[in-house]
Amino acid sequence: MMRSKSWVWGWGFLALSLGMAQPAQAARSVNFWFNILEVVNISVPDLRRFVDKNEVSPRLQRTLRLLPEKDRQGFEQVLRFKLPLDTRRVVRLVDSPAVEAALGQIPPLFLPNQAPSVLPGMKGAVILASIPRDKGGFRDKDGFGLVNILEAYPAAEMNMDVPAMLRLGQQGFDIQKILGGGLGR
Repeated sequence: MMRSKSWVWGWGFLALSLGMAQPAQAARSVNFWFNILEVVNISVPDLRRFVDKNEVSPRLQRTLRLLPEKDRQGFEQVLRFKLPLDTRRVVRLVDSPAVEAALGQIPPLFLPNQAPSVLPGMKGAVILASIPRDKGGFRDKDGFGLVNILEAYPAAEMNMDVPAMLRLGQQGFDIQKILGGGLGR
């Protein structure tokens, strides 16, 4: 009798496990959309090697060649830009009106534009990206940026609109201005 109960429990646990949603995975690759017809898929580890070691994978090289020189520099600047904020400050700011407004500018980078579904994941990814790696997060010693956020974002694949990304980069990286002075000191 005991054997049949453990068998039933085993099947019950298996059925319950299979019915549960799989945990979200961080982005493994990014589809960079240049227009409706030009899409280049680059792995997040390739982007990480580019940012950290200036190593350019063949796919990233092909992507950079699609851009005029000025846009190529802007693309590289957006990938390399890092915020030197600590986790406490990021957690306090993530729900502030200033950050809500700044994050509201970001969803057009993601195709299709699903602002309601992008923002919660983006907030979580920003917080995880601000936590140092040695404490289970994704922050580098000198701060966190787009690649850190991609590493933390809960989707296996991301889609980014390159022209929108370049426009955001052309607005400058004055984070105080972007956040409306909401950073405080």
